[in-house]
Amino acid sequence: MPLKDSYVIWNNKGGVGKSTLTFHLATEYAFLHPEENILVIDLCPQANVSMALLSSLSTHGSERVSKLHREKKTICYYLEDLKSPVAMAKPSQYITSVDEYNPHVSDNVHLLCGDMSLELVGRNIEELRRIPPGADGLIPWVFYTCAVRWFIEGYEGKVEGVTTGEDDWVVFVDTNPAFAVYTEIGLVSARKLIIPINADDFSRAAIKSMLDLVYGVGNDEVSASFSGYREYSFSTKAGKYGVKKPKIHLLINNRTTMYGQHVAKSFQAMAQANVDVLYDTYKEHQNCFAERTEGGTINSQKSFEKEYLYHLQDFHSSAILSLHTGCPLKSLKEISGGHVKVFNDNIRPNAKHLDKCQKNVFRLVFDKL
Repeated sequence: MPLKDSYVIWNNKGGVGKSTLTFHLATEYAFLHPEENILVIDLCPQANVSMALLSSLSTHGSERVSKLHREKKTICYYLEDLKSPVAMAKPSQYITSVDEYNPHVSDNVHLLCGDMSLELVGRNIEELRRIPPGADGLIPWVFYTCAVRWFIEGYEGKVEGVTTGEDDWVVFVDTNPAFAVYTEIGLVSARKLIIPINADDFSRAAIKSMLDLVYGVGNDEVSASFSGYREYSFSTKAGKYGVKKPKIHLLINNRTTMYGQHVAKSFQAMAQANVDVLYDTYKEHQNCFAERTEGGTINSQKSFEKEYLYHLQDFHSSAILSLHTGCPLKSLKEISGGHVKVFNDNIRPNAKHLDKCQKNVFRLVFDKL
């Protein structure tokens, strides 16, 4: 299949900046790789990354998400229409070229739009996954859990009006906080997992929960009273049916305070606590992690941190302006004579700060993806 790579951005902790990060990773990657096609899949019922990508100076993205819903070009309509791996509609029925709505995003960015009805559709899929396997050998749990993977693997490279060669598609999947059925669908859709964290005590607990939920490792606190429920868990069923799970690719210490080129001590310390958990897991379960070195060896926590941790500076007001206007950081300072209208206020982005933030995202995409 002509797929270069795929990333799912997820943490079961809320407020860590998943949608914001997905927006910046996808748009910056598109700028840096104009010869490749970028597909953003929005599997969050809030549809925030879709709103950001479809926004422009004249129209907020929420109106365009509603428009695509009416046109049946959203993730929910794909999931509703899904009947079998060989009986799916053409991808052009669901995929939107973002530059049709937002001229500030590269013309190689495509979107499988989010939908606020995803919560309802997800409940239906949960019921369908409980159906016992049929005489035809189809396992409903596998089929519906892999719904978006079918989309990527079955359609990728075949979008009408897009010329594709080999290895020219990169997919970014945005997810919701928590662990719903559509979270599981998002996780198995991609090859690599990017985990955003914040500098607080709760991120360490979220990392431990993630390792247990997705990979079934690291949780020795489940009492005997509940251990029997593990047969119903995602990690157990995925293992039972041979469903591929994403490899841990990167931990991003998001919204970090930095002084010059140095991370503030408190932010570094909090990130270090998360690295401790992941490195302990790496030593025992290396198969859960993506290979990040070319012939190199990770034999210490320091070398592990160098490969798997990235500190991303807080964008402050730049992030708000970027998402509100649909403008990547690279383009934000070039619009409206340097001023951005946010509801009733005209705000001028700090050009120096924008340059610094954009360079941080550039290094993240260039060095780590």
